[in-house]
Amino acid sequence: MKKTLIITFVISFLAAKTAGQKLKIYSDFPSGNISVERISNDTIWMHPDLRDTEGDWFYWCFAVKQAKGKSLTFVFTKPNVFTAMGQAISKDQGSTWHWINGEIEYSEAFSFTFDTDDDVRFSMGMPYVQKDFDNFIKPFLESDYVTLNSLTKTKTGKEIERLFIKPPNDNVKYKVLITARHHACEMMANYEIEGLVKEILNDNWLKNNVEFCFIPFIDKDGVENGDQGKNRKPHDQNRDYGERSIYGSTKALKEWVPQWAENKLAIAMDLHCPWIKGDYHENILVVGTENERIAEQQKLFCKILKSTNKGELKVSNKIYMPFGIDWNTSASYTAGVSFKTWASTLEGVKLPISFEFPYGTNEGQIITQQNARDFGADLAIAIKKYLKQL
Repeated sequence: MKKTLIITFVISFLAAKTAGQKLKIYSDFPSGNISVERISNDTIWMHPDLRDTEGDWFYWCFAVKQAKGKSLTFVFTKPNVFTAMGQAISKDQGSTWHWINGEIEYSEAFSFTFDTDDDVRFSMGMPYVQKDFDNFIKPFLESDYVTLNSLTKTKTGKEIERLFIKPPNDNVKYKVLITARHHACEMMANYEIEGLVKEILNDNWLKNNVEFCFIPFIDKDGVENGDQGKNRKPHDQNRDYGERSIYGSTKALKEWVPQWAENKLAIAMDLHCPWIKGDYHENILVVGTENERIAEQQKLFCKILKSTNKGELKVSNKIYMPFGIDWNTSASYTAGVSFKTWASTLEGVKLPISFEFPYGTNEGQIITQQNARDFGADLAIAIKKYLKQL
């Protein structure tokens, strides 16, 4: 997909003390997304760039340079663009993020006073892109348990990675498939994957009995372009598992997984993020299926996760959303077949499951990059206990 032209706005400072400097507001970097409408003095009006999105969505991420000493106000002209924690900020080009306000924020504007002319990035969440994954996985590639190769390439030539963790002696009892970023903007899933990978490699039983395959970026082009991904026209990647797939990554996954599974695929887990805030969107959630047999396995996994949940982020009694509740109805799947539905048809699979991990808060707990990783470790422990009871 050709990325929409990113507009870079350059305005001259009016104050004499900053004469000659130029304020830059831009999004031409991996994960960048913003559409600036107008600028008046120190106020900027903007909205998320929806590009090829059907309807509305909320993802945005932009950077500011040459703003030292300036207090700017950013006004969003569309509602529902901030999480329950407001906005995230990064001063190291997107490597680390924290919430600006540290408190619940529901207005549609925010102000910030800059103490540097360097790159300062703002986003509705905590973006995670290719460079983050590369930096994370590099030290693990020397392990005999770890293999990184390619599922396929995107239209722009980017690799869709397959990350394997498996016993060097191929003594595999179970296989587990874990996918993320079917929707490009749902970045928190990758922090969970980091926690999963580290915990698996620290656990002798998991790494010596189970073969894991991670697909960290199903929609790699969308992630790097800063797309919404959700509700992409004519349908998004998580509605592309029917008979005729239109995206290379989903088509390749459908063709490869049945061969790889060898009737040992016990778990097919898809990691997502929900709507930006509100009921059912500010707690860790498993999206239940209408298949009663699979629903029972999903409930069992939720029960196990609650019993092994050691990290800062706690799952609650609301973790399981039964089919037919709120948005989890057949009406949400009219655009096409989801990963979870397709995975349910794979021979021998016991637990096809989809997790929704919030952007800002979980049951009132503030979400950070680190506790998202820690929750990934909790998932790994729960996977171990689930597989052992099989």
